[in-house]
Amino acid sequence: MDSPYLPTSYRPDLQGIRALAVILVIFSHAGISGFAGGFIGVDIFFVLSGFVITSLLLRQPQGNFLSNLKVFYTRRILRILPAATLVLVVTPLAAFFLIGDAMDPALLSDVRWANLFAANWNLINNGSSYFVAGVNPSLVTHFWSLAVEEQFYILFPSTVFVFSYFKFLYKHKIYFQLFLIVIIAISAWWSLTITTSSPVEAYYSPFTRFWELAIGALIASVSIQLNKLMTHLFDGIGFALIILSLAILSPTSHYPGTLAWFPVCGTALLILTGTSSSTGLTKRFLSLKVMSTIGDLSYSLYLWHFIWIAIPPLVFTGLDPLWLIFLGIFGAVLTGLLSYHFLENPFRHSEKLRGDPFSVFILLGICLVLVWDSTLITNWLATR
Repeated sequence: MDSPYLPTSYRPDLQGIRALAVILVIFSHAGISGFAGGFIGVDIFFVLSGFVITSLLLRQPQGNFLSNLKVFYTRRILRILPAATLVLVVTPLAAFFLIGDAMDPALLSDVRWANLFAANWNLINNGSSYFVAGVNPSLVTHFWSLAVEEQFYILFPSTVFVFSYFKFLYKHKIYFQLFLIVIIAISAWWSLTITTSSPVEAYYSPFTRFWELAIGALIASVSIQLNKLMTHLFDGIGFALIILSLAILSPTSHYPGTLAWFPVCGTALLILTGTSSSTGLTKRFLSLKVMSTIGDLSYSLYLWHFIWIAIPPLVFTGLDPLWLIFLGIFGAVLTGLLSYHFLENPFRHSEKLRGDPFSVFILLGICLVLVWDSTLITNWLATR
């Protein structure tokens, strides 16, 4: 049940899709004109993540259930946790020293929820709408999307390996695809059902978002050969759907609901066309060196950008908005670069740690404690 869409060779267009997603999110949060709908970058991330992770899972050796799980979670922890931990450690301390009394009283609790990859449930419980900017915005709001992904990957890898374990299911991948279609149908239906009545839950809940990751997973499990005409057609339609989403969506839109299908389908088409030997205009754009480089940095950029966008307006109250935008983007890029080269990559590519799951799970515990200690220290400083 190998994935036909993730070759062993490097695919710069996938990194370009990551770049597009993170640019949309950062520009949206920075308040840049024309990017009010940039929150669709998260939907793009979800589809791409489902595709990439499932492609990797389907390549694992058949039958080694526990071994495959151990390998997956070891690599996932090394990929996600170190950089996220640093941001969560720095955030409350930076807020205390830079904005003091203006710091959101709930920030320490928010950080602890984010530390457990449950930021989305915290936001749902608090009724915190993504589109309502408060005087003291939570500096870890953006961790909600990481939480949704990790909640999906708590159970999904086991399901993939179960299908791989049984030879009958392994040979007939239609059963796995039907399973994904059921997830898509139920999750999309629930998203549509509660988007109007419970907009906060609809936006943050994993159950209203799993269908987006499952669509990426479904693409990873099918084999479709596109001719030149279809490649160029889907290439154009995919990019047009994303641009259309950016143009028509705003903080007042009922989202995700039916509207999320536009960026999700657009992303799915771009992933599909990226495998063709023919090269459409969008694939050429996404494969540019600058786009693939931004894509490489996308995780670190996503982690760091919000603190740089949310804090400076509270510190430099009289600064021109254009300078605030410049400062936010410059700071995000600078810290993202440092984090990527000196923290994210060393842990992610450490052969020693990748071959020692026990040490990695010890690292998991250390990271959890470090963030908790950061909130305790910040609280102690604030009450002195």
